[in-house]
Amino acid sequence: MKLRCEVAVLAAVLLMIASAAQAGDAAARRIIGFSPDGNYFAFEQYGTLDAGASDSGWSEIDIIDTRTDEFVGGKPIRIIDETEDSTLTVEQARAQAAAQAAPLLARYAIAPRGERTAVDKFTFPDDMVAYNDIARLEQVSQKWLSPSYDELGISTIQLDQILAESATDCSSSFDGTQQSSTAGKAFGFRLTLQGQDGKPFKLLHEDKAVPGSRNCPSSYSLSESYAFAPDGKSAVLAVLVQRFSQGFEGRDRRFIAVTGQVP
Repeated sequence: MKLRCEVAVLAAVLLMIASAAQAGDAAARRIIGFSPDGNYFAFEQYGTLDAGASDSGWSEIDIIDTRTDEFVGGKPIRIIDETEDSTLTVEQARAQAAAQAAPLLARYAIAPRGERTAVDKFTFPDDMVAYNDIARLEQVSQKWLSPSYDELGISTIQLDQILAESATDCSSSFDGTQQSSTAGKAFGFRLTLQGQDGKPFKLLHEDKAVPGSRNCPSSYSLSESYAFAPDGKSAVLAVLVQRFSQGFEGRDRRFIAVTGQVP
């Protein structure tokens, strides 16, 4: 009961801060949707850079092939200016990213379809949480979700944090007792789908190597999941994973979408 009360109080505080925040480096997200055949999923994440004198806005639109779980074109569409004298606003960055993404979204007819099947409401995915509160957000975020979508037959989406190869020196992201045994490693994650019997039936994702673009993660957790069942085809699942890492003035929060078909 005590833990539940503490979490509730923290959630209320974060909600007030999140709704008032004009700066910080915790991304918010917008779900764009699936293509009619379920082969593509897209979402946007955006925020204000935590980068010293610059409060530059940025936006990233990820268009993902759900059959391969790879970016269309090999990378996301990203509008960002990291110079300290940048005057790019969040609204300007989002408008530029939307303009670049529009032809691909139209080509694949990606639109709002499918439904959200699970969410950890304490992740505040709609908000740019102030950076000095991200560490507390990181602590209460959970590593499992229970989807409420019977057609998938999933009881739990389970995230496990693992060590994986890294070309980037991530020793600073480990505590002192770990640093000597983690050379060439970084925190990655594994996503497993468990059936109604509680047994794993699909490995949705497992990091073999952690890309430098993740900026030496300190932890991962689950935010929400979305599902879409095209006519005559297997359902498609998109899981949004939170990635936390150390930024310029505090923790950063970004989203990673993991997608796949569910038999």
